[in-house]
Amino acid sequence: MALGNLDVHHVGVVVGDLDVSMQQISADTGVTWAPVMERAQRIRTADDEVAVEHLRFTYSREGTPHIELLESREQRFWRPGPAGTLHHLGSFASDLLGDSARLATGGLPVEFGGGDREQPVGFVYHVAAVGVRIELIDGSRKQDFERWLAGGRLAEATA
Repeated sequence: MALGNLDVHHVGVVVGDLDVSMQQISADTGVTWAPVMERAQRIRTADDEVAVEHLRFTYSREGTPHIELLESREQRFWRPGPAGTLHHLGSFASDLLGDSARLATGGLPVEFGGGDREQPVGFVYHVAAVGVRIELIDGSRKQDFERWLAGGRLAEATA
């Protein structure tokens, strides 16, 4: 997967207060939001595994690209930056493991992902030289995301 072929599905912004940010962006732009998801998440890095106990997020229904807003108490992985700071570009991967390996081989190392040390599950973040992350989401989940954006519930990723 060449970066030039990246089909950007969403842009991710980490915020300090999800509810306030949703209200402000809606007032400014008129976008509406998918139901807010809250969950714990196992994160893996090259060196360890971490349990993130509080992760809240939503996507704008309008897009693409959609706007993803994330709030996390565990700020090792999702830390709010100055207003308007882009955290990542997100794309669905038809082959999560293979596409991730190609990005890593191409010079974009893995920063972290869902699952355990053995392999990413659900998603994986890579870091580009300029500091912007590329998030690959398992493409088999695309229909699940579409149902969620239409008002349903987003299912947990499974191994």
